[in-house]
Order: sequence, then structure tokens, then C-alpha cells
Amino acid sequence: MVRLYRFTHKDIQLVSDDSSDNAASKDTRVPAEITLANLTMFSTILFMTEFQQMGMGDSVDVSKTCNMSEWHRRIYAGATRTSPAEDDYVDVLTLPPKAVSQAGLVYATTHTPSDQHKEIFTSFLFAHHKPSIAKTIPSSNGQPGQELSPEAQVLVASNGVTHIWLCGSDPEQRRHRLMSRCLDQLEKDVLEWKSNGQGSGVMTVHTIPQAFPGMVQFLLKNGFKGGDAVVGGESGKVLYWKEL
Repeated sequence: MVRLYRFTHKDIQLVSDDSSDNAASKDTRVPAEITLANLTMFSTILFMTEFQQMGMGDSVDVSKTCNMSEWHRRIYAGATRTSPAEDDYVDVLTLPPKAVSQAGLVYATTHTPSDQHKEIFTSFLFAHHKPSIAKTIPSSNGQPGQELSPEAQVLVASNGVTHIWLCGSDPEQRRHRLMSRCLDQLEKDVLEWKSNGQGSGVMTVHTIPQAFPGMVQFLLKNGFKGGDAVVGGESGKVLYWKEL
């Protein structure tokens, strides 16, 4: 059984449930173990394992990214004019609600092992609003069709973009298209925001091809374009984007 959840600064929602049981009998409640704190812990373990396998070991401080303060700050990004200080922990449920398209959200899949009664996380995708697209250095081998349409450029100028900040999946679950399910749901939401005048329909993501070649393959397979170096970004960081 695979379940897909959406975490926002407002609540946690069960989006889909692949249980083979009758749809009417499915339990739509969110289990106690499905929390942002537990998802943060899942991401921490996931990235620590990934970096160790890459031979980077302790040279990457995962705690700077995978911690509740940082996740709360980003999941509430843009939802208020006076954002919480970066170092302050804030319970986002106590802050004024705003359209999710102008804040952040996380999609996560889970499954329940046959020998357990609790759901465990298997993948996640964290996206949030950005007011603009990062500036890039055009590559010398640019190809036609590698620019946003005029309509999209106008929408981005007024509504910003939806930026995929972090994502990952359990290595043992990577052939089950779990990340694709998270991305598919994000695209549905981005299209809805665009149709409602709340978004531009443009998604962006930064990655480092030398370190994460699998991510580049995933993005290209799912219709992303780009690959130009990000101005001011860390060495090797490039931008990919998709217009819906």
C-alpha cells in the first residue's frame, strides 16, 4: 500500500491511497506517525546515507538543511510579509494562513511493511514559492526552445515560480516511481494555481550534475529544460525549469 500526503503550513492531507480495498472503506485519517518532524528525520537519514555512499562522509553538514527550524521557515516562506527569523523556531500552525501557492509544501509517500502496523516514509519532495528565477550563465551549446514563453515570463514577473528545494527517496524503493508520483501531484497543484491566477505554472530546480547525475536524468525524463550554471551558486550548480 502506498499513500501520498501533502504537508502545508496549514495542515497535513492524505492525497491518495493505493490500497486495494474498497474506496469507501479506506481510512482517510492521518496517522500519528505522519508528522513534519518525522519526515525531517527521514530526510536526515536519507541524505546522510547518500553522502556516505558518495564518499563525502561528514564533509556535508546535513543538519543545516534537515532541521525543523529550516523546514518551518521554508514551508511558511512568502506566507507573510514579516517572515520569522532564520534561527527562530516557529509553529507554522499558529501563523496566519495564506494561499499555499505563495508558501511552501512537501509531498511524501509512505507504505506499511507487512511486519509492522505503522507507516514509514519512502520518498519526499519539498517545494516552495520564489519571487523570481535565478540568473544563469547561458551555455555555449544553447538549443532552440530553451527559453520561457513570453506568456510565462509575464506570469513569472507577477507570480514568481514554484521551486523544488529538496527531494529524495529510499534507495530500496527507487524503482517504484515514488518520486514521479510526488512530482505529478505537484504539477497538478501548480496547474491549478495557474488557472486560479495564483501562480505562473513554472517550476524550477537547482542541482549539481556531477554529484547527482540521476537527478538530471529524472528531470529531463519529466520534461525539464535548462542546465545553465546559476550565477553566484556553488560550484557546478545549474538551473532546470519546466513550464506547464
